[in-house]
Amino acid sequence: MVSSLLLFRHGALDTKENIFCGWLDIHLNKKGIKEAKILARKMRKEKIDFAFCSDHLRSKQCLVEVLKYHKKAKVIVDHRLRERHYGALTGHSKLMAKVMLEEHFQKIHRGYHTNIPSGESFNQVSKRVFAFMNELLRFMQKNNCSVAISAHSASSRLIQQYLEGLLVKEAEKLEHHPEKYKKYLITFIE
Repeated sequence: MVSSLLLFRHGALDTKENIFCGWLDIHLNKKGIKEAKILARKMRKEKIDFAFCSDHLRSKQCLVEVLKYHKKAKVIVDHRLRERHYGALTGHSKLMAKVMLEEHFQKIHRGYHTNIPSGESFNQVSKRVFAFMNELLRFMQKNNCSVAISAHSASSRLIQQYLEGLLVKEAEKLEHHPEKYKKYLITFIE
């Protein structure tokens, strides 16, 4: 049995500057909605039985656009798909953080094991995302279904790492464009 898993991330957000959003619940802006509509048109012929998203509004908004072509898909909200919690950096400018933190910025921003005060490292995020993926694959096999996942930057990187068996250094460098999606064909042995 072969099922498909479609992975994408939301687009541009309604913020005045490029900030660490993390767990802030921010809407997509006009550009983000346009990106979601373009993505939806690209995905319109894909099979989607179930669609998963985080409890963040931006993830839900992106999924709403995609599902305009998949009206029968059942939606499941799972908090484990949330963006990384940026703790003390939440709401602050990435440019300002880069200036203030200098050489430490890249380790904090993309480092897998680097902790943020009152926040999460990618390693901590991986624990919840990988647990979600373990359950999702069992769910897909049991229900013989294809799924879509509306994710965030961190969660989409980790899902890709999980599915492709990437090394930490490879996962740290991944980028996902909001108008594109990745399709994985998963074979289950009966």
